[in-house]
Amino acid sequence: MSTAGRKFLTSINWPVINSVLSKHTEITKSLGSFRKGYEEAERQLTQLKEADRPVDFEHYRRVLKNTDIVDKLEKIAKSQQIAKVDLQSQLQTIAAFEAKAVASAELYVKETQANLADLSETIKNIEEARPITQLTVEDVVKAKPEVVQKTEEMVRKGKFTVDGYDEKFPSLSLM
Repeated sequence: MSTAGRKFLTSINWPVINSVLSKHTEITKSLGSFRKGYEEAERQLTQLKEADRPVDFEHYRRVLKNTDIVDKLEKIAKSQQIAKVDLQSQLQTIAAFEAKAVASAELYVKETQANLADLSETIKNIEEARPITQLTVEDVVKAKPEVVQKTEEMVRKGKFTVDGYDEKFPSLSLM
């Protein structure tokens, strides 16, 4: 990875990201696994860089009496080739993860924008609302036309009490 990429990944404030995305567990889990994978790869890279020490076979030839063993070991060490690894499958996995993360983030942005629009509309309605003391019967009928039908039906049946009213608001008179 380039130094700019490493610098970017080390500058990410992971706790802030986790707290912002706390309601989106799938995104948080994906980012956490990506972070762990990156840290593990970084750790292995550091270990490999530190482990790359050339062997001084001449020193061992001078110190050891059996130089045939040193010759065999040198021959084995020189015959070792660095294995070339095909990274395409890993790069495709990373690209798929990135595409999924971007799609998830875009969906989150759309949901958040929709929620903000709803909240703005609610705030506007609250600010423009009249106090209940200023409401008229016409306002109630305009908002809920079914109230008129229900009231007419109750008057026709001779029923002048509302179901559940006494249970909800008990009578306080002592008889």
